Order: sequence, then C-alpha cells, then structure tokens
Amino acid sequence: MTAEPAAAFHAAMRERALEAGVRSGVRTRVLLLAGRRVRLSFAGSALESRLMPALSHLASLDPDGAGGTDLDVLVFDSASTRVQAPPPPWAPEQMGPRGVIDGFNTPRFRTVYQPGADVLLLYDRESAQGVYWAPDAQRVPFWETSFPFRTLLQWWAEGCGLQLAHAAAVGLDGGGVLITGPGGSGKTTAALACLGSRLRYAGDDFILLETGPPRVHCLYNTAKLTRETEAWFPHQAAMAVNRHRPEEEKAVLMLAQSMPHALIGDFPLQYLLVARVTGKRETRIVRCGGGEALRALAPTTLFQLPLSGKAAMDGLAELLRRVPAFRLEAGTDLAGIPRAILGLLEGEEPA
Repeated sequence: MTAEPAAAFHAAMRERALEAGVRSGVRTRVLLLAGRRVRLSFAGSALESRLMPALSHLASLDPDGAGGTDLDVLVFDSASTRVQAPPPPWAPEQMGPRGVIDGFNTPRFRTVYQPGADVLLLYDRESAQGVYWAPDAQRVPFWETSFPFRTLLQWWAEGCGLQLAHAAAVGLDGGGVLITGPGGSGKTTAALACLGSRLRYAGDDFILLETGPPRVHCLYNTAKLTRETEAWFPHQAAMAVNRHRPEEEKAVLMLAQSMPHALIGDFPLQYLLVARVTGKRETRIVRCGGGEALRALAPTTLFQLPLSGKAAMDGLAELLRRVPAFRLEAGTDLAGIPRAILGLLEGEEPA
C-alpha cells in the first residue's frame, strides 16, 4: 500500500482538529520532557481537564511554546466541540491486533485506534506532529487518564534516544532503580512502599528512559491501587481522585496534587530490579541475570505500546547491558522494601 491513503487521512484529521480549535478555543499546554518541549493543543477544556492532571508536573513556564517545540499534538473530542472525525477510510478487517490499522501505517505515518479507550492516535514522524481524538471526553476511561498519550509519546521518543518502559521507578538525586515485572509481581507495591521514605517516586506504570547514559524521567505523577493494595496503603487510598468509582476500577492518585514532595523529576539509573512477591516477612535483593530482567521488562512494555518493535527491543537490551540487574524479593513488612533499596544504592552487597 502506498503512503497516499495514510497521508490523506492524517491531513483530514488535522483539518478537523484545527476546526475544533476554532470553534471551542485552543488551550495550549507545553511539557518539558527529558529536556525537550512537547506542545499539546487542546480544542476546548473537556479533554484537557481529563488528561492533563497526570502530566501537570511537567508543565513548562513557556506555555505557548514560543521557544520552539520538539513534538506538537492536536487534541480534540467530538462531543464537546461538535466537530466529527472524518469517516474511517478502512474496512473493519483492516483493524489489526491492538488497534493497528493495516494499510495506514508506513515508514512515515502511524495510525492506531485504541480499543477499550475508544481513542484514535495519529503521528507523522517526518514533521513530529500528532493528533489525539476521542468521540467523547467524558467516556475516556480512568486508566487512559492515568497515562495519557503514552503510545504517541513512544512513537516520538524512538527518534530521540528515549524509550517508554512499563515499570516503576524510585530513587534519589544521585541515582535510583527501575522496578519491573508482570502484573501481580509487586512492582507497584514496592514503589508505593517507598512513599514516605527518603526515596522519591518517579512512577509505577510507565516511565521514560534515556538509554545512554541510562537515566529515568518521571512521565506520569500517578499511582494506582487495587482493592487489595488499598488495605495496605490506607493513607494513600484516601487521596484517590476517583473515590466514588466502580468496584472493578483501581484507585488513582495524582501525586503532584496530593504528595508533590514525594516526586522526583529524573535521576541516573543505577540498577534494574525484577520484583517478586515471596509471602515472607523480610525483603531481600538477590542477583539475577540480564536475560531474566529483559524477559520481565520487554514483553510487558512492547505489548502495551503498539508498533514499538525492534527499535524498542534493541533499546531495552542496550539498557540492560549498561545497568546491573537484581531480583527484589519483596516481603510483607512494607517498611523493609525501601530499606533494602536504599541499602543497595548505598553500597550494601546483595545476597
């Protein structure tokens, strides 16, 4: 398939986004991310109020991007702006796994419809311009508001020596750790257990990595608790922004609002920890191989970021060649988790 259908659809979506901005007014927010400027141009306030809280800690003092930008994204929904997206020019059978539209992804253009979130994402790699569209801002699900724009940001990051990773991260100004593992492995619990300690928080779901020299950047200031972990962290659970939520919905914290002192913007990455719940009281940090760490980090990251393939895998593999990996055997004494991590950062020998 030639690039023309993708180019034509991207141009049509940009026209609709610009029309929505004319009708509803444009609200511009510029983020500072790993030394780069990302400009989000919201048509009206509906999506801004839903998507910006998770990113508020990144807000630039240059709100209009007058100093130049590295990525520009037009953001609109149809319900609040009364501007409809153009009809999709693809057949239903062209919708592939994870919403990748067959025939509308080329070396230049990326086109993905996020099932579940009901969000359409477009990115032009040549111009570093994107479009984010939802039919109705009020129907964007809670989990999308906790890590908005992640797929768009990954597409952009690939050309900047950056990589999103599905992991937690805590550290100090002098260095810190990335905590990874599949769902239920304890990485979120480990990160939340560090709140209130000397360690500061850089994320529990998606973070941004520089792969050389390795550095962690806080991308979202959110934390999420399941019904089970709410009982372990009652103080944090009381700060949830969605206290009146359905039973199946996780509690979402916006730490820039509730615990801004707990956040850290970035730090050198010293170690990667593969989380594992043991059921024992004490927390231990033990040696493990880079292969185990890559198997814990790469599949969960790549699965959740459509069209992040070989480049992302190579970036994560390179990271693990530079950063020692250990297993974090998390205990039931939650205070022992930050103690063990601080001990590692301060030079204690792992088991």
